Amino acid sequence: MTSAESSLAELPPRGLWVQGAQTARLPWRFDTPAALAEVNALPASLWRTHFNEGRHDGGWQALALRSAPEAPIDVVPVDVAASRYADTPALEQCPTLRAMLDTMALPWKSVRLMQLLPGCEIKEHTDADLCVGRGEARLHVPLQTGERVFFHVDGERIPLRAGECWYVDVSRPHRVRNRGTLSRVHLVADTSVDMRLVDALRASDCGDPLPDADDPWRQFIQFRDLVGTNADYAERLSTITNLADFVRESVHMGQAAGFQFDASDVESAMKAGRRAWTEQWVL
Repeated sequence: MTSAESSLAELPPRGLWVQGAQTARLPWRFDTPAALAEVNALPASLWRTHFNEGRHDGGWQALALRSAPEAPIDVVPVDVAASRYADTPALEQCPTLRAMLDTMALPWKSVRLMQLLPGCEIKEHTDADLCVGRGEARLHVPLQTGERVFFHVDGERIPLRAGECWYVDVSRPHRVRNRGTLSRVHLVADTSVDMRLVDALRASDCGDPLPDADDPWRQFIQFRDLVGTNADYAERLSTITNLADFVRESVHMGQAAGFQFDASDVESAMKAGRRAWTEQWVL
């Protein structure tokens, strides 16, 4: 066992570094205007629609800053050693981003810019085994974001702000919605777990909460609670056997009652129920 693995084993159980979430705000902070200016100066042709096309609505884009030759395309992370990854020409044009990575001084693997266009959504998904418990971590540094960007992990909103650095356990169900007027732009970097990251996790916190009045997931939870106390609502939904019809009617009923949530909220709640039923049998 390496010293990093031994120290990692001494940390509290995964997800308990911060209150109630599979995330941690690490101690690094960055000024983002210069970095964002570098990103905006990159040729638009370098951006690719994210390869996981079944899990977004067309507005999720990626641009490679570090890539491995084994990757089928430059924005795809592959399971090879960090030494197999190399900077792309795009990173060479972004000295501020390069300085951010150098400041953290971690064994970087795949490094990408991730952009979510206004009004677009990354649907709920998981990235299998990509978590510190498996020896690898994905870090997010928001370069441009806002209070109407909603990033949820396991049903909890993560309060990411520009210039902060966050560890996100992407092996857990997560999704993002951009209801703002600007693109959400993140530096997204994968690293092997080493002692420097372990020390950063020890110094982490849960961030500063964002206003959640407009959070669509919170709106859905309120609607779900209403259904639980309203016999008419419960009866209307209980008669629907088709999944698509159930989702559509839930959204329609929610809107009529003054709640603003999406079909994906209903779908995520149903998936969470199935996971809870399955995981109760896992010892």
